[in-house]
Amino acid sequence: MELLDLVDRLESMAAQSKKMPMTSMSMVDTEHMLGLIDQLRVAVPRSIHEAQELIERREQIVNQTMIDARRIRSTAEGDARLLVDETELVKAAQQRSEEIIQDANSKADRIISLAEQEAQRRRDGADDYSRDCLHTLEEHVSNMLNEIHAGQRALLPAVSLSR
Repeated sequence: MELLDLVDRLESMAAQSKKMPMTSMSMVDTEHMLGLIDQLRVAVPRSIHEAQELIERREQIVNQTMIDARRIRSTAEGDARLLVDETELVKAAQQRSEEIIQDANSKADRIISLAEQEAQRRRDGADDYSRDCLHTLEEHVSNMLNEIHAGQRALLPAVSLSR
C-alpha cells in the first residue's frame, strides 16, 4: 500500500531529523516533508477510492450471496414440498391399491363361495337323480325278477309233470 509507505517515510524523516539543543524540537527538510505530504494528499483519495470500491464490491458479493441463498432456499423448499407431495401421493396410491386388492379378494371369496354352493347343489341334484334312477331301475329289475320267478314257477309244475 502506497499510503502506508508514505507514512513510514514521514516517520523515518522525523526519527532522523536533527534535534535542537535543550528542546524537544527537531529540524527537518521542509521541502522533502512538503513533498511527502503532497504525495499523501494524492495517495489518500486514491486509497479511499480503492477502499470504497472494495466496500462496494463486498456489498455486491454479499447481496449476490443473499440472492443466491434465497434462490437455493426457495428451490430446496419447493423440492421438499414436491417430495412430501410425492410421498403423500405414494401413500395414497398404496392405500388405494390395498383397498382394490382387498375388494378383489372379497369378490373372489364370494364368487368361490357361490361356485362351491352351486357345485354342491348340482352334486345333490345329481345324487337325487341317481337315487331316483336307481330306485326306478330297482323297481323295474324287481318287477322283472318277479316276472322271471313267476315264469319259473309256472314252468315248474310242467317240468315236474314231465319227469
